[in-house]
Amino acid sequence: MIKPPRGSTITLSIVAIVAIIAIMLIRVPSAGAPYSPDSTAPNGTRALASILRANSIEVSHIGAPHVLDYAVKDTTLVLDPSFTAPTHVVDDLVASRATIIFLDTPAFDAGFEGEIQSAPPTPVSAQCSDPDATQARGISPLGHYFVPTDTASVTGCFPHIGGYGWVALAKNPRVSYLPDSRFITNEFLADHGNAAFALRKLGAHPTVVWVSGAFSPDKVQPTSWAGLPTWFFPLLAGLGLCLGWWALYRGRRFGKLVAEPMPVLVPASEADAGRGYLYHRGKNYEHAASALRAATISRLAPPRGIATSSTPEAVVAALQTNTYSPNDVWDLLYGRAITSRRDLVELADQLDQFERDINDQ
Repeated sequence: MIKPPRGSTITLSIVAIVAIIAIMLIRVPSAGAPYSPDSTAPNGTRALASILRANSIEVSHIGAPHVLDYAVKDTTLVLDPSFTAPTHVVDDLVASRATIIFLDTPAFDAGFEGEIQSAPPTPVSAQCSDPDATQARGISPLGHYFVPTDTASVTGCFPHIGGYGWVALAKNPRVSYLPDSRFITNEFLADHGNAAFALRKLGAHPTVVWVSGAFSPDKVQPTSWAGLPTWFFPLLAGLGLCLGWWALYRGRRFGKLVAEPMPVLVPASEADAGRGYLYHRGKNYEHAASALRAATISRLAPPRGIATSSTPEAVVAALQTNTYSPNDVWDLLYGRAITSRRDLVELADQLDQFERDINDQ
């Protein structure tokens, strides 16, 4: 006959399922590289990435060797300051149908001809006709500006000291450059019109891909784990956690170890408690009560000079106090009949309290 699942087993299963789902879905915040969309550090961009995701925009983070695979229509590629690539790779990106945004790193290979000028960081107003910049009104802080060799080659906003805080190629407005992009980081995103400008520029398409690192001409060698879905490792961790819980749950069912004929010494209190547990499992309440009483006496007797051969009367006489009369002690240790599980639980609690009271005197 198959037994129905126990309540504790069902509860454990529900907790395990919830844990697996949580591990798969929850993204743990962490401090990472500058401008990383996963970083919660002041120079990270997790706040911006979270707002984009909240507006149904898919945000991902890749290494530079894969950038050409993502240079497609309706995708914004954000090339962070660590991005480096050969000229022919940059040419392919510029020629693609993706929207390209260079952060900090000089974008001369992309067609921006000019130089970078620096000044003390300060808020700068838009002062241009670009609708995104006009909506933001101003951004801060800006300390680096792109000064074009030919002003007609770019469209610029946020002008200062002869340069611009944002520029786009006049012939290819999908390619833009932010010479000082600190305003999109966690530290400054809430200032001035930073969030408004960043969200409009980066959120123009349904997909945003952050790109970092150096481009390698060599093909990335697939590992033995290549091709596995992103949820595989969280699921594996969840299954391992469930296995640990299952082992703990099954182990608890065996209870405590009991004395056996072995070439080691086992404390009498442990043996008595173990036998009491087994008697309780077998519903032999009187034997279980005897084991609990014997364990209590064995722990209280030595400090009070009670010999193992002492009579019950001698034990009662030695353990009576102002709080516990001889009749009370006799009832606890010898007299009371135990005929049910409730009686056994009540006796165990009273013995525990009795032992604490005696030891405290």
